[in-house]
Amino acid sequence: MKNYKTLFSLQILAFLLIISNISFAQLYSPGRNWAGLTQYLANNAKQDSIYVFFSSIALPKQGALRAKFSNGANSNFIWYKFDETNPNVANPFVQFATENGVTESNRTNLSRGGYRVSVTRISDNVTEVYTCWLMIDDVIISNIEIDNNCVFLSLDTKLQPSKYTIAYDYFTYWDLSKTPIRPEINKLGIDYYKNIIWHVSNPLVTFSTSSSLFLLIQNTAPLYDSKYDIRISNPFGRILTYETSMLTGKATKADFSVFTEVDGAWKDGGTDPEGEAPLKMKLESKSINTDSIYWRVINDEKLFKHGGDSIVWRDSATFTERIDAYPTPEKMIPGKYPVEHIAVNVSTGCRDTMTLFAQVDTSTIKSDAIPNVFSPNGDGVNDFFKLKEPNVNISSIKTFNIFIFSKGGQLVYKYSGNPKTWEGWNGQINGNRADASDGVYYYIIEAVGWDKKVFKGGKYKGFLYLLRGK
Repeated sequence: MKNYKTLFSLQILAFLLIISNISFAQLYSPGRNWAGLTQYLANNAKQDSIYVFFSSIALPKQGALRAKFSNGANSNFIWYKFDETNPNVANPFVQFATENGVTESNRTNLSRGGYRVSVTRISDNVTEVYTCWLMIDDVIISNIEIDNNCVFLSLDTKLQPSKYTIAYDYFTYWDLSKTPIRPEINKLGIDYYKNIIWHVSNPLVTFSTSSSLFLLIQNTAPLYDSKYDIRISNPFGRILTYETSMLTGKATKADFSVFTEVDGAWKDGGTDPEGEAPLKMKLESKSINTDSIYWRVINDEKLFKHGGDSIVWRDSATFTERIDAYPTPEKMIPGKYPVEHIAVNVSTGCRDTMTLFAQVDTSTIKSDAIPNVFSPNGDGVNDFFKLKEPNVNISSIKTFNIFIFSKGGQLVYKYSGNPKTWEGWNGQINGNRADASDGVYYYIIEAVGWDKKVFKGGKYKGFLYLLRGK
């Protein structure tokens, strides 16, 4: 057992001695900021290293490479650079430096491009060859070109070098796995500005997110002052940022609400306000970034064709003076009227218009609103001859008259006024508290709508029955 352990220990020692005599050439890039591998396209292709150095005006950098055997053996070094002007020749690498009988070789102040080193160990004439690609990332955001107007704000980020140079020339390498034509690979350049985030300092400014160097804000253009900044996270982990100065929100946005009067109270008319003539409306501005406001009610198209004015009402005010306006009700006769609200930013010269359509009901007296019997006996049921559901059956009536005659032709009752507030006939003769007798009576309605429609004769006259009962 002891001899077995001794033999095993000797075998381990021999293996370690063999391993200690094996060493490999290595290629480093001191000071590089990012390292990756190529993406040669051939199947099972051996990929080479890519080294990227970050450079700036404040901290300029060039590339650096170091080659050596791992055991520090004396070696001879031959350095080559890829000839980009002749990428498809049999051997596109051109020798540019040699160094002999040293343990390591360093190349500094290297420009971007492909590099190859041949390392030969002097002791046994073993040669190994390594290839890599050096890239210098000195891209900067030079400025943002701004077009700020009433319709849109555009921000166009400018880079040095240009975005096209970055995409197609700056971070490229050649596919050494392909012959005789070696294609140029520019994926790193194309992906350089793949991750972009825009940010605004004013949260009231809204915009659709953009992953490009160009940002367009429209419909509407910004309404508030704000700064804008861009953040580019490139494939190498480097972040580029740029912020604009405070940009004025030049555009204005017209916005308003329409309220209609219903039973003496204002009711929100929504986006399609409507009501009967004469329509009472309150217009209330909600415009943004506005100095002055203007209102116009445009005439109904049919009424205009029949000789009406194109504009039936207008008003204006400064925004600090008041934000509401009240169109003349008598102008709002049956029809459909565009209501325009114009908002103006005097300091920027920008303006915006919003339009809603107000529908004024056609004049109506429905014949089934007229009863033909009533019983004024004081029991609280059907005691008055009056119109049924006037708020539903009567609309946009300008003048209203009703006359009631006895069977012998004597006028026993008349009313002139608003049919919606008419309380009805209580069965007394001319209001003198003398009760009219039971029997048949005759009524005549004469009315004119705000649209000049006449209601008389035909279904607007007829018989009614007064039945008091017991």
